[in-house]
Amino acid sequence: MRFTTATTLPLFLCIAVSHAQASEMAEDNNKTEVIEIYGNFQPKPVTQMASPIYVLSAQEIRSMVGATALDVLAQIPSMTVQKSGAVQEIFLRGAETNFVIVQIDGVQVNNPLDTRGGSFDLSSVSKSALQRVEVIKGAQSSIYGSDAIAGVVNLITFAPNTTGTELSVGVLPKGQKVAKAMVGAGNIQGRFSLLDSDRQPNGDEQRSLEFAVQGDFSLFDNSSTRFNARYNDYKQHAYADQSGGVIYAPTSTRDDKQSELVTASIRHHQAINSWYELAAQAEIYQIDDNLFSAGIAPYTNAPPTESSNQYDYYKLRWLNMMSFDKVRVTAGVDYKNEQGEASGFISLYGSDIPTNYDIERDTIAGFIDAQWSYDTLTLFTGLRHDDTQDFNSENTWKLGGVYQLSEQVRVFANVGSAFKLPSLYALSNNMIGNPNLKPEQATNKDVGVEWNSDNSEVNASLFFYKYTNLVDFDGQAFSLVNRSNIEGRGAELFASHQVSERISIQGDITYVDLDTKNGEILTGRPEWQGRLAVNYQVTDDVVTVARFNYVGSTEATSLYTGEFEQSELTSYNKVNITTTWAMSDQHTLDIYLENVFDKNYQVAVGVPGPELGVGMQLSWRTN
Repeated sequence: MRFTTATTLPLFLCIAVSHAQASEMAEDNNKTEVIEIYGNFQPKPVTQMASPIYVLSAQEIRSMVGATALDVLAQIPSMTVQKSGAVQEIFLRGAETNFVIVQIDGVQVNNPLDTRGGSFDLSSVSKSALQRVEVIKGAQSSIYGSDAIAGVVNLITFAPNTTGTELSVGVLPKGQKVAKAMVGAGNIQGRFSLLDSDRQPNGDEQRSLEFAVQGDFSLFDNSSTRFNARYNDYKQHAYADQSGGVIYAPTSTRDDKQSELVTASIRHHQAINSWYELAAQAEIYQIDDNLFSAGIAPYTNAPPTESSNQYDYYKLRWLNMMSFDKVRVTAGVDYKNEQGEASGFISLYGSDIPTNYDIERDTIAGFIDAQWSYDTLTLFTGLRHDDTQDFNSENTWKLGGVYQLSEQVRVFANVGSAFKLPSLYALSNNMIGNPNLKPEQATNKDVGVEWNSDNSEVNASLFFYKYTNLVDFDGQAFSLVNRSNIEGRGAELFASHQVSERISIQGDITYVDLDTKNGEILTGRPEWQGRLAVNYQVTDDVVTVARFNYVGSTEATSLYTGEFEQSELTSYNKVNITTTWAMSDQHTLDIYLENVFDKNYQVAVGVPGPELGVGMQLSWRTN
């Protein structure tokens, strides 16, 4: 794992950090790791960047126990994952789930029709499909506009310049079956992946089928063009959120969820001359969600519901970059059209109340940002203006800097603002929706230091944020309203060390302190969490990775008694072990051991964590 710091100021209208290329840890340490930032058009050394970014390579993802992208994100410093039935939460630095933009190959996939106000079901993405994961932390609205309050997660499913064929099949712990086929020929790659699980100890069953294709071309001199397209079909059966799960739920009835997702994008970059470059991009997104829930007895707080939702958007971007000696300026425009349609009902007191609505909105934005470098100092600044239909315009900004104190030590700092438009669900749901909701607001600050030597790396940072106008449910008005305010602060520490030629260790620890102004219950967010990984090269062909995870105690709520109940989930720790055997140049066997000491814990009320389990996956590759 590499924890680096990266500025996201010069990105704005981009597939930011998408399809990044970075030196693997096993390569020559003298090579400079770079991030290919599409807003900047050129690979960017991380030594010139000012916001925290965390990167996972394909090799590191492969060594992690788990079947889905959600399992992978559980290994990201400062990120906590919680799953309860068909509902999942990802808390980045303690922020709300819908404050994190999720991208797949650079295309945003958050769904503003879901009840969480804009999350994405990461369980629908098979871990075997991932080639790289990048997480940018902090306010990023000056780049992405709405939603990027806490950060951005980019899941990359294609490695650049890959040729040949790769096939893999596996049976993971507790009967989770996975398969993948990938073919690369010239400039085009195609991928198929399948995840199919038996009923798990927590009551979940799921199936995910995905097809994807990507192509890279040079249509003109000094140009590059990339397109990608993806189709995913996902089904899940699970206990209702807040129902008490498999342990406490009064009935064995489970929710049924089915989703179909299509994304596609095309981007063209052209170098006009030595000082001017431009790029254009178009992307589309469409998701159909169908959910049936039998509710939670006695059904007053969680009645039976049925819904069918369709959300789609298309986005157009135009970027320009100019370089003048020590100054680089990026400017452009961004247009997004969103449409959402929902139909269904809620059953209350023997009557079916329709929950139908249809909504559309347009957003147009413009930006300008700049980077100035002199000797060992690099400064950044950026400004974005968003004008959304039926809302007041939003201006967001960011300032940052990096100073190289010595060859081994550098410091960084940044401050910025962000906002999130009310979700289409929050605006339009005829039961609790409120068309008068205002955008949620945020300010964010980071400051940190990084030290590197030939065999070691240490990163430490402090962060501070304030969220205002947060959307909350008002029981008296029986409506969503803007009223919550949250202040957060914390510290992150990451360290790695090459103990010997065959042994390396790396670990992280995060502390988050949250203050609420109205006494809101913040569930699933521990004050302390940490990880430790030990990598042991047993032989030239065999490597073993042991991962220790600790998650502190968290607040939790449930409805399984028929009333709203608040409780505390105790802290837990677990150990996973993966052994990879390179059987030949073409064949690799991964053996997974999950929860080695069979620790008993709950990730939500009545929802047990995974038990002790064993699995394996066999891969075959030709060039």
